[in-house]
Amino acid sequence: MELTQVRYFLALALARTLNFTRAAEDCHVTQPAFSRAIARLEEEMGGALLYRERNLTQLTALGRELRPHLEAMEAAAQAAQALAKRELGGSLRIGLGPGVGAGVIAGPLAEVLRVLPTTEVHLDDQAPGMLVEAMLADRLDCALLPENVLLPDRLNRWPLYTDTAVLALPGAHALARRNEVGAGDLSGEMLVASESCGGFAEMLAANHAIRLFPCRGAVAQVLELVSAGMGVALVSSRTPVAPPLTTRPFLEPVLERRIVLSAIAGRPFAPAAANFIRLCRAQSFA
Repeated sequence: MELTQVRYFLALALARTLNFTRAAEDCHVTQPAFSRAIARLEEEMGGALLYRERNLTQLTALGRELRPHLEAMEAAAQAAQALAKRELGGSLRIGLGPGVGAGVIAGPLAEVLRVLPTTEVHLDDQAPGMLVEAMLADRLDCALLPENVLLPDRLNRWPLYTDTAVLALPGAHALARRNEVGAGDLSGEMLVASESCGGFAEMLAANHAIRLFPCRGAVAQVLELVSAGMGVALVSSRTPVAPPLTTRPFLEPVLERRIVLSAIAGRPFAPAAANFIRLCRAQSFA
């Protein structure tokens, strides 16, 4: 017995109207092919499943008795196929370190989903130490982290790109009229600083007298504060900044950091995670 024969027998049109022509159309096959499949099923079942009359077709006693069993077979087959698809793609669990936006990995993610469309993607943005712990505990497949994060020997690291700081500020701010800015231009300015912005403000403050406004919050919240006039902020040049805010290159000094991709060395990954890691390593993030 083939599942195709079972599915033809259980086709909605056949179950509702017992109309061979309509059932064949619903199954996207010709009526002769449909009829032959039903005939083969009847041979294998050892008896007629339908009465065929000129204007009326109905299930025989054998057809009525077999129908719930065939429906159970079809349901089991569909469940097995769904499970196989989920296992094929599985889930893809990615950690994003401070200041690393999801837009950076949009290209590799899109390719993974094109090949494995059932993949469930989970993104987790936390402090680097928590992301490392999550990878070691198998709660994450991989993570994008600043290069200066200390990683255990069990974790691989592959350089991906260099992240550069820009100054985010209101479009009406006096510094917005300049093509570029530097540390000397921040005299008297309040610099909103959050780890989620990538640590650029802290880099600058290590060697320059800068007024910092420490803030624990997401990049979007920092930008809201800047928009409300609470100060300016140093963020990654890859961070989307929308009006009324704007950005200016920060070139004195140049503030940058390297971002690496990290994953457990030697661990077997599901196809989605394995492909994502491979694509990230092969992609140019320039």
